[in-house]
Amino acid sequence: MIQRNVHHRGKVPSRTCLAAPQFEMHTGKWRAQFETWRGVPGDEYMATSCTSGAFFDSEDAAYEAGARALDCLQATGKFPNMCEVF
Repeated sequence: MIQRNVHHRGKVPSRTCLAAPQFEMHTGKWRAQFETWRGVPGDEYMATSCTSGAFFDSEDAAYEAGARALDCLQATGKFPNMCEVF
């Protein structure tokens, strides 16, 4: 699988990518997960990570939702509301 990145402007290069979805045992649903990395390739560190609410019935559905969230991030500079199905 080719990793998709949304690159951000600023003094320090950074990028946000889709990480492996997480399974929530209490609800039996999946969460989309994202990581933001800073620095130049070869000298990067993970600056932040975030997850959506556990709304998705399968790992594939969580990946698809994550791709939609990256589309939104790329178009608007903001994630969609991660507290509801997006």
